[in-house]
Amino acid sequence: MAKKEETELEHYTRELWDTIIRIIHGFRTGIAGGEDAEAAELTFSQIMLLMDLRRSGTSSMGELSRRLRINQGVATRMVDRLLEKGMVERERDTDDRRVVLVSATKKGSSIVQDVERLNREKMTELFKLVPKKERADLLALLKEIEKQFEKEGTP
Repeated sequence: MAKKEETELEHYTRELWDTIIRIIHGFRTGIAGGEDAEAAELTFSQIMLLMDLRRSGTSSMGELSRRLRINQGVATRMVDRLLEKGMVERERDTDDRRVVLVSATKKGSSIVQDVERLNREKMTELFKLVPKKERADLLALLKEIEKQFEKEGTP
């Protein structure tokens, strides 16, 4: 019996994972077909970094990598690419020259604001037909999963 339940759980998690990936792809495809061609050239990770900077303001590379749960090397490479596109600025902290500060430029903030708006509009459209109770249940479940990830120290 336990073997059958495990198989059903494995099937469920595989189906759930595939669905999550398709949903993320749907939002990325929406961005690519959206109003801002530059946003379509950003990776999902770059958009997440810009969203974080837009909400948090100027941050050190250490703070940024901790919030995004990536190592500083990965954060540095992402910032380098966004710097080339004119979407972030990088400067040394005046109090501690070892600390590198990063902030979104107006261009980067504007693009991520458009991406967030397009995604909110898409979600509103998708959830119009879903009953309020089911929406609340889904949000509660997702928040519970998020708590479990935080307990484990993963994103």
